[in-house]
Amino acid sequence: MNQHPCCATDPKTKEELRLELLKELEDIPPEEVLDELGSAFHALSHPIRLKIAFLLLLRDHCVCELIEQLNKKPNLISHHLSVMKGSGLVSTYLQSKWKFYKLNDSTKHILNSLKEV
Repeated sequence: MNQHPCCATDPKTKEELRLELLKELEDIPPEEVLDELGSAFHALSHPIRLKIAFLLLLRDHCVCELIEQLNKKPNLISHHLSVMKGSGLVSTYLQSKWKFYKLNDSTKHILNSLKEV
């Protein structure tokens, strides 16, 4: 019966496996990128925030437009936008007296990747 390489008693086989496993780690993004992605996915984990993100992928929106599109209470939309802003997914800018929300570039990249799945 053949053993799996990790269970091998032969030191050479174990070392070959160790080197192979270390090589696989080279294809994993660095810790700071993983932390950023983890934070982004956590913030996008709520369906309302995910829907807001996909709407913002189409174009920048003011809060009143998002309230109308999602048919939710203003305080709920504001809460979700606050979470998204706190996570760095979106930023805001003023246009006349209206506050607009826009996705940052890394969030756009994440969402475009998800659309392809």
